[in-house]
Amino acid sequence: MSNPPAIIKNVLESICLLLGESTTDWKVLRGIIIKENFIPNIISFSAEDITEDIRQKMITKYLQNPDYNFEKIKHASLACEPLVKWAIAQVNYADMLKKIEPLRNELKSLETEADANKAKAAETDRIVAQLERSIASYKEEYANLVSQAQAIKSDLANVQSKVDRSIALLKSLSNERERWEHSSETFKNQMQTIAGDCILSAAFLAYAGYFDQQYRQSLFNSWCTHLSQAKIQYRSDLALTEYLSTADERLRWQANSLPSDDLCVENAIMLKRFNRFPLIIDPSGQATRFLLSEFDQKRITKTSFLDDSFRKNLESALRFGNPLLVQDVENYDPILNPVLNREVRKTGGRVLITLGDQDIDLSPSFCIFLSTRDPTVEFPPDICSRVTFVNFTVTRSSLQAQCLNQVLRCERPDIDEKRSDLLKLQGEFHVKLRRLEKSLLQALNDVKGRILDDDSIISTLEKLKHEAGEISKKVEETDKVIAEVDSVSQQYNPLAQACSSIFFTLEGLNQVHFLYQYSLQFFLDIFHDVLANNANQQQITDYNQRLANITKKLFQVVYVRVTRGMMHQDWLVFALLLCKIYIRGFTTERNFENEFDHLMRGLEGILPGQPLINIPQVQSDRLESATALSKLRSFRNLQKNIDQCSKEFNEWLHAGTPEDHVPIVWDDDKNLSDIGKVMHQLLVIHTFRPDRVISIINRVVAVIFGEHFSHIAESEYDLGGAVEKLIKASTPILMCSVPGYDASGRVDDLAAELNRPITSIAIGSAEGFSQAEKAINSASKSGKWVMLKNVHLAPQWLVQLEKKLHALQSNPSFRLFLTLEIHPKIPVNLLRAGRIFVFEPPPGIRANLLRTFSTIPASRMMKAPNERSRLYFLVSWFHAIVQERLRYCPLGWSKRYEFNESDLKVSFDTLDTWIDAVSMGRTNLPPEKVPFDAIRTLFGQCIYGGKIDNDFDQRLLTTFLQKLFTPKSFEPEFLLAHEQDNENIASMPNITIPEGIIRRDEFLNWVESLSDRQTPSWLGLPNKAELVLLTNHGVDLISKLLKLQLLEDDDDIVVIGLDGIDASNAHKQDNEDGRPAWMRTLLNSASNWLKLIPNQLAAMKRTSDNIKEPLYRYFERE
Repeated sequence: MSNPPAIIKNVLESICLLLGESTTDWKVLRGIIIKENFIPNIISFSAEDITEDIRQKMITKYLQNPDYNFEKIKHASLACEPLVKWAIAQVNYADMLKKIEPLRNELKSLETEADANKAKAAETDRIVAQLERSIASYKEEYANLVSQAQAIKSDLANVQSKVDRSIALLKSLSNERERWEHSSETFKNQMQTIAGDCILSAAFLAYAGYFDQQYRQSLFNSWCTHLSQAKIQYRSDLALTEYLSTADERLRWQANSLPSDDLCVENAIMLKRFNRFPLIIDPSGQATRFLLSEFDQKRITKTSFLDDSFRKNLESALRFGNPLLVQDVENYDPILNPVLNREVRKTGGRVLITLGDQDIDLSPSFCIFLSTRDPTVEFPPDICSRVTFVNFTVTRSSLQAQCLNQVLRCERPDIDEKRSDLLKLQGEFHVKLRRLEKSLLQALNDVKGRILDDDSIISTLEKLKHEAGEISKKVEETDKVIAEVDSVSQQYNPLAQACSSIFFTLEGLNQVHFLYQYSLQFFLDIFHDVLANNANQQQITDYNQRLANITKKLFQVVYVRVTRGMMHQDWLVFALLLCKIYIRGFTTERNFENEFDHLMRGLEGILPGQPLINIPQVQSDRLESATALSKLRSFRNLQKNIDQCSKEFNEWLHAGTPEDHVPIVWDDDKNLSDIGKVMHQLLVIHTFRPDRVISIINRVVAVIFGEHFSHIAESEYDLGGAVEKLIKASTPILMCSVPGYDASGRVDDLAAELNRPITSIAIGSAEGFSQAEKAINSASKSGKWVMLKNVHLAPQWLVQLEKKLHALQSNPSFRLFLTLEIHPKIPVNLLRAGRIFVFEPPPGIRANLLRTFSTIPASRMMKAPNERSRLYFLVSWFHAIVQERLRYCPLGWSKRYEFNESDLKVSFDTLDTWIDAVSMGRTNLPPEKVPFDAIRTLFGQCIYGGKIDNDFDQRLLTTFLQKLFTPKSFEPEFLLAHEQDNENIASMPNITIPEGIIRRDEFLNWVESLSDRQTPSWLGLPNKAELVLLTNHGVDLISKLLKLQLLEDDDDIVVIGLDGIDASNAHKQDNEDGRPAWMRTLLNSASNWLKLIPNQLAAMKRTSDNIKEPLYRYFERE
C-alpha cells in the first residue's frame, strides 16, 4: 500500500516506536514491517525495554488519541487490530513496572542480604555438628559409669525381690489354703448329697418336661418327700436351673430370644441335656424363635411334616449334621421312627441309619427337634416313649415375669439395664474366680526350678487377690442395686400380675363360648402396643403417672380388641372380669372376693326347709336370696336395716331405675369407697331386683373404669385402621357372624375404600379349595387381598389352611379374610391364630340406628329430593324395630327370622329406585307423591315379608309398615314410639320424628341424643316384657361368671417355691398347701350345712314298696 490511511499509519508508527524505530516516514515504516524479524521482535519484546520517553510519547501521542481505538482500527485493517491491543498492553505493563520499581529494588537488596545470612548459617551448622560429636562422646562415657552403678543396684533389687516374693508367696498361699480348706469341706457336703441331687435332676429332665410349672413343682416336692423317706440326702436349697446350667449359658439363652422366666430356662436346660430327642409343645412360638436363634450358627433347618420337602430336609440334616426343627408333629410321619429310636449300625467305619428304603450316613452332630403349636394334641404311647416332652405352655408366673421384663425395658430402661448387668456380673464373678483359681493351680504345677525365681506365680497370686477384692467390692455394690431393682420391680409388679390375670382370663373365656380363643401373641401384641404407642405418655415424666396411664390404657385396649370378637351379650361378662382383676391389683381396698363369690354362688348354702328372713314387701321367691345375702358380714343386720327404712325400701322395689338410688341396707356405709358402695348396691339389686342386674353391673364398670370405658367399645370400630396397622399379613381375619348376617359386604366396602384389589372365592366345593389355594399363593406374593366366603362349610380344610398360613412367607400388604357363620367345628388353632371380628345385629334401637347411619354415605342420603333423607330415616327405624323384636322371641316374633343387613341394603336400593323414578330429578317431592303403597308392598311381601311364614307375624309386619310409611310421617310431631305407663319402668317422653331435619349429620346427632335405655314400648311390646328379658340376661351373665370362677378354682393351686424346701416339713406342706380354692373354702360351707342337718332323723319303716327302691336300701344299710 503506497499511501495507507492515517489511522493505520499511526498504528504502525506506535509499533515501530515501541520497537525502537522512531520515524513517521511511511516508506521507512513499510521497510521495517516487511523485514523477517518484525514478528519475532514483537513476540520476544519485553516491556522492561520501554524507556520513560517512549512510554510518555506513546501515551500522549497515540493512546490519548481518540482514533487509536480497537473498533475504528478494526474497520480500517483487521491485521492492525491485534497490534494495537499488543501496544496498549505493553504500555500498560510498562506503567505497572514503573509503579513497582521501588519494590523490585528493595527485593534485590533483600536477596543479597539473604545470601549473606545463608553463608553465616552454614558456618553455624558446622560448629554445632562439631559440638554434638563432643557431647556424644561424653554421653558414652557417662553411660558406662551409669551401667556400672545399675548393675550394683540390680543385684541389690534381686535380693530384695526374692525376700518380697517369699513374704508375698507365704501370705497368698495362706489365704488360698483357707479357700482350699473351705472348698474341700463344701466338696464333702456335695459328695453327701450328690446322689439325691442327681436323682432329682435326672427325674426332672426325664419326666417334668411335659407338665406346666405348677405341676413340675408339685412333682419336685413329691420326689423330695420320697427321698427323705428313703433316707437319701439332697440339698435343701437345690435350684435346678443353677445346678444344671451355668450363668454364661443362661445369659446366652436370653440373648437368643429366650424369655428370662424360670419355666423357659428349665425348658432350655431340657433342650440342651436331652437323651431322647425333644418334642416341644409351643403354643406361643417362643421355643421356635429361641431354637432358630440358638442354632443359627449351625445352620438349623426348619421344616414341617406337611412340607413336600420334609424328607429331603431330613436326609440332608442326617448326612451333614445340621440341626433340624420339624413342626406340626400332630401329623407325625412314621418314617422318623428309626431316627427317634437311634437305630444305627456301623459298616466299614461308616455309621448308617435306615430311612425308608435307603441307608444314609449319620453325622455325629445331628439333632432333631419336634414341635407342635396345639397344646391339646394327645400323642400315642409309641411316640411318647421315643421323645422327651418339653412344654412351653405359658404359666401365670412365667407370663408375669415376661410382662415385668417388657415394661421395665420400655418404662425404666435404666433399671432393666442394671438388672441385666447384675445377672451378667453374677455369672462373670463365678467364671472369673474359677478361671483364676485354675490358672493359679496350673501356674504352681508348671513351675520349673526355684519358685522364688518365677514371677508368674507371684503375679497370678496378686491378680487373684486383686480380682477377689474387686469382686467382693462389686458384690457389696450389687446389694444396693438389688434393693433398687426390687423396689422398682415392686412398683410395676401389680401391672405384670394384671397382665398375667388378663391373659388367663382370656384363656378361660372359651368356657363361655367356643369362639373365644386367644393366643399369647395376641395379648403380647396388645401389651406392646400399649407400651410403645401410647400418645399420652409423651407429656408425662412422673413414673407413677405413667404407670397409671399404662394401666388405664391396657384395660381399655384389651376390652376394645377382645369385645370386637365377642357376642355382644358377653361384653359385660368380660368387663366384670376385668373389674375383678383391677380391684385385686390397683386399689387400696380389699378385693371383695366374698361379694363376688356370693354373686355367683349365693343360694348354695340355702337348703329346702331352712327358715328364711321375714321381709313382707319382698316376694317369696326372693326371700331365699335375701337370706343368703344376710350371711355376709356387711349384711348381717339386713332385716333390721330394711325395717328401719320400710317405706323407702318399698318404693324402691317398684322403681323404674332402682340402681339410681339403692337404699343403704348394709352396715358401715361411711367407711366404704365408691367401689365398695357400688359392689354392695350390686348385691342388693341382684337379690331384690334381678331384672336390673345388667344395669347395675354397667354402673360397677363405670365406677371402676370410668363412664367412657364402655362407650368406646360401643362406638363404631375402625376396621380399616385395624386391618392396615394392627394386623399382620400372617394373621387371618375371621369375619364371624350369626346365621343370616353376612359380613362379606363390609370387606368389599373396606377394599373399595382403601383401594385394595381383592379376590373373593366361595368355599364349599373342591374347585373352590383349589381356587382358594392358588389365590392365597399369588396374593401372598403380590400383596393383594383375598376373601374366602362361608369357610364354616369346610372345617377339615381349615385345619390344613391354618398350617399353611403359619408357614407362609407373605408380602406385608397381604390380607386374608375368612367370612363364616359362628360354628363349633371351626378349628381352635385357626381361632387362636386369627383376629376375630364378630358381627351381629346391634342390641338396642339407638345402637342399631348408629350402626346403620355409619354405613350410609352422606352423599347418598342427601341426594335430591330433600324428602329422601327422612325416608332413609324411616327405613332405618323400621329395620331397627324388626331386628330388636327378635330379642323378645316369642313375644316379639313367633320365631327367630333371619332379618339382616342385606335386607336393609336392598330396602335402601328399592327406596332409591322408586324415589328417583317419581321425583325425576326435582329437589322436592310432596309427601302425597311418595310411592308409599309400593314401598309397603315390597317391604311387606318381598324384602322382609318374604322371610315370614306365620300369619300373625305377617299382620304384625304390615301394621308396622302402615304406621311408619305414610304421608303423616312428614308431619311435625309424628309419633315413632308411644311410651306406656308402668310402675316398674321410669316414665319417658314419647319419641317423635325429628322436625325440620334433612341432613345426615343432624339425624345422627338426634340418634345420639336418644336414651341408651330403651323400653319394650318402643317396639310395640308391653313394658313387662323387658323385665323377663333383663332377668334372663342377668341370670345368664351370672351363670357364665360362675363357669369361669369354677375354672379359676381348679387352677388356683398354691405352689411351694424351690427355695427353702426342707424334708422335715415336706409332709406338713403337702397337707396344708396345694389345695384348690374350693377345698380351702369347704370348711365354711360344710359348717353351714351341718347347722341345717337335724340332730336326729326318724327311723325309716320297711314296707313291701320301699324295699324295692335302691335309695331306701342304701340308706337302710348306712
